[in-house]
Amino acid sequence: MSSRDMKDYKVGRAICDQIRVVGSVKIYNRLENSFTGPPDIYFMKEQFALYKWRKQFFLAHFPEDTWITDCNFGCGNIGSSSENHRMAAIHYNITENFDKVLELAFEDSRPDPLHFPTEYFSMWFLNKFEWDKEKEQEVLQKLTTVDLSTAVHILCVLYSCSPPSLLQVAMRRVMELGLSLDSLPKELQVVAKRGLYYIEGREAFDGLEKKERPRCLSSEGEKMLNMFLGQ
Repeated sequence: MSSRDMKDYKVGRAICDQIRVVGSVKIYNRLENSFTGPPDIYFMKEQFALYKWRKQFFLAHFPEDTWITDCNFGCGNIGSSSENHRMAAIHYNITENFDKVLELAFEDSRPDPLHFPTEYFSMWFLNKFEWDKEKEQEVLQKLTTVDLSTAVHILCVLYSCSPPSLLQVAMRRVMELGLSLDSLPKELQVVAKRGLYYIEGREAFDGLEKKERPRCLSSEGEKMLNMFLGQ
């Protein structure tokens, strides 16, 4: 097998690994380039898992001292750690430049020095695809950067103790199969686009009615939901 064939094989295997992480080719195709917007309402669990896999892949193939990036955040001037722009570069490359990451990971001869680009205003600082449940205040702060419906769906992914509702399962299946939503009632089209908890103009401090609250949350999840809603 030629070196080119070997590289193509390894890249293909990495893609197959990502497909296994998310569960199907259809879901992978939906999520592959989905990291420039808010979390995907009905495929958050898979999206977060794919982000984690890609980050671990990057760290495994490109240890800290083997690559560089441009510091374009003025770290020295504002006293910010250089770790910030390193993590921003990782985030940018695993979300918007992963094809190049795969190519370089299996390259026999890498550039020296190996340089990874990043964005001047990196979304790493508002990363909505990586959550540390041990840091409750950080989770609550990050939830304020998305709308209420998305925030509740995130909590359901992070703190679930039972399956989601039948409506959510059905919506997820429709999305996975790529079925048309045109024949659905308007209210269900809104649910498909914005999630189960969306009401136009509603904010966290408006709260949720008792019948709206998700039933899949663990006790810890209920606590976090109450804290987020200010109850």
